[in-house]
Amino acid sequence: MFLNIVFIIFLLFSYPISASVCEQNKSVDITSDILTCKQKISKLKPHSTASFEAKLELAVLYRQAGDLALANSELEQLLSQSLSISQQYHVTRQLGINAYRQRGYIQSLTYFHKTQKLATQLKNLSYEGQTSNDLANIYQALGDLDTALTLFLNSYDIAKQLNDLKRQAVTLNNLGNISRDINQLDDAIVSFRQAHLLHTQLGNQTKANHTLISLAEVFFKKLQFDKAINLINTTLTQLNNSGANTQASRAYLLLAEIALAQNKLNEAHKWLATQKRTRSLIQNDKVDQRALLIEAKLKQLEGNDTEAQVLLKQGLAKNHNQNSQLTELFYIALAQSQQQSKQYRDALSTLEDYNTMLRQNRTDTANLYQLRLKQADILPNKPQHNYFTLYNILAIFSAFIAGVLLSYKYLAQTSKPLNTVKSAASEEATDTEQDTRQLIVEVMTLSLSIWEQTSSKTRIELAEESKMWKVNIDDGRLRVRTLERYLAIKTLPKKPRWRNIIKTAHYVINHCNEEHEDIHKLKQQIQKLEVLAKSSPHYLT
Repeated sequence: MFLNIVFIIFLLFSYPISASVCEQNKSVDITSDILTCKQKISKLKPHSTASFEAKLELAVLYRQAGDLALANSELEQLLSQSLSISQQYHVTRQLGINAYRQRGYIQSLTYFHKTQKLATQLKNLSYEGQTSNDLANIYQALGDLDTALTLFLNSYDIAKQLNDLKRQAVTLNNLGNISRDINQLDDAIVSFRQAHLLHTQLGNQTKANHTLISLAEVFFKKLQFDKAINLINTTLTQLNNSGANTQASRAYLLLAEIALAQNKLNEAHKWLATQKRTRSLIQNDKVDQRALLIEAKLKQLEGNDTEAQVLLKQGLAKNHNQNSQLTELFYIALAQSQQQSKQYRDALSTLEDYNTMLRQNRTDTANLYQLRLKQADILPNKPQHNYFTLYNILAIFSAFIAGVLLSYKYLAQTSKPLNTVKSAASEEATDTEQDTRQLIVEVMTLSLSIWEQTSSKTRIELAEESKMWKVNIDDGRLRVRTLERYLAIKTLPKKPRWRNIIKTAHYVINHCNEEHEDIHKLKQQIQKLEVLAKSSPHYLT
């Protein structure tokens, strides 16, 4: 299964370490906190418990400010001292969090397996809950959502046992991330809102702002751009004033993505430039790979495939050894750019490299962390489906098919066309079918958008009230999987039930505000869909 966005860099690991030695000021000024903490450390007795706790807090502050190098240096110095098992647990855990932030997932996994063993030695239920949460984040980043979900739920159960509201909030946030990644967006919204409520009640505005940005990402995926922008704007001023440059950078990058999706290229340029300025305030010489990918896509939209490919190759040079969804996105974007510019040989070469990465890196990495999972004894030793083997087969097969198609296009470019009339007729029929499928998705997506905006109800309620779609119960939660298949081309059935789509759209029109700006557009799309569907033999039922 593919993870989007891509893009899950800043998950919430942090829990309170102990009673605060370096008390943070109420303005949440991280730079000021760092200076205050260093002053307090200078007055404490070396190697004392208070000194240890203060230095650990200082390392966390460095990370919050975006300076992972200083954070790691502080932690390594602590680890070189004679520490208790509990102190070893805290230092090792912070090193694992830092490795995760740098996308060093396997290294992070190693640290967290150590903390799991230390928590078991200490027989500390709270630490065991932390470890489950931390490990779940790594498995999520590596694409094993089944294991991640199991670990998150275990962490949440422990938090409930301990009545630990902070951990409940963090786990709800992470469950929201998984729901977002598997496109269960309504579930993600519920989880993020509950997490935000708990963080706000607990007075942790930093985590509350983080959750709001995550919620904005969900609205972005739902194409509700105004809601996403409003959420971001509520957090930006506070993020900038507090010196939370990492989170502010993330917010600006999301604004750039939204502008790109709306084809507002000048605005996308503006937000990318702001993101770069904000990121320059972070003491980190590494290039933001997600920003690089977005900039490349912007170049592609501007028709500058040459510069786009330079950026994409730069990203691959940094990521080709990493088993991550970001690497896959770079490969896919590069192949698309090369195909658009009719560089079919180069596109084939890119797909071959992508195929090699899928065969080697994914298999090796999957075997590695599955082995570590058993060694850590995190889950019961029971037969498990080899999800990664299935994923590899599907991904490699997809890359193979893409290669065949590109080969065909390349050969077609270099040879004279045969049977032109027949080919033209075939292409016209194919285009009609593709147009129909695209329109089906547009009608369903627009209908759902109007429904959610005007009624403030979910897709589940639309399915129940319209009686057009089956509602299932999966793991104790309501699902509308059949309806959701009609929201994207790649999941659309081969023979779509277009009459259900039209009936659903009419239901939305009849039960929603007629003054909605998109109602007229939806009516036009319904008429067009009826004409196209009736002209195709695939849509006669």
